[in-house]
Amino acid sequence: MKQSGALTKFHLGIMIVMMLGTIGATVHFIVDAVKAATLTDRCSNLTNVLLMAFVLSMLITGAVYLIQNFDKKAAKFYKAFMLLHVGVCALTVIVDLAFYTVTPLLIVICILTAIKGCDLLLLTFGKDLGKQKTWILFYVILGLDVAALLLSIINMSQVGFDFSFTGYVTALIADGTIGLSIRGKYKNKEARGSH
Repeated sequence: MKQSGALTKFHLGIMIVMMLGTIGATVHFIVDAVKAATLTDRCSNLTNVLLMAFVLSMLITGAVYLIQNFDKKAAKFYKAFMLLHVGVCALTVIVDLAFYTVTPLLIVICILTAIKGCDLLLLTFGKDLGKQKTWILFYVILGLDVAALLLSIINMSQVGFDFSFTGYVTALIADGTIGLSIRGKYKNKEARGSH
């Protein structure tokens, strides 16, 4: 339990760092939106501000759920975290396709992100999934994010670095939150004698 507690605290620390980074990115996009010379640039920056708001809200609700020690009464924070995560997926696809250089690799990344969003919905609303299916869904989501990160690195080597890279890193941190939540959920069930 001590090891689990230490891991959760470490993960919370990373989430706090990401929250601060997200706030910084939001300020950056707001400033760029004000300075934007074209309507397209302004729309791009404002859409990214909306995306950052979703990311920040996702991180906060996920952190609250972890702090609440995965208690059943705090399940609303987990559901909010998951739904915001789906929103982040949807907005990421929109931003990538509308405002970045569209390449075949980027299209594949967007497809992976869309599949991930569907898996998140299934994980959030799926009834009686059971422990094994829940973990399988989690590993599929994790695999999709790892693949998207690797493809984004290859894509950026061709078109140049862009800010979206940090989004893929944030996605992996959010995956860590999901993994800890699943483990905590089933530990609590076992402690209550549930199956």
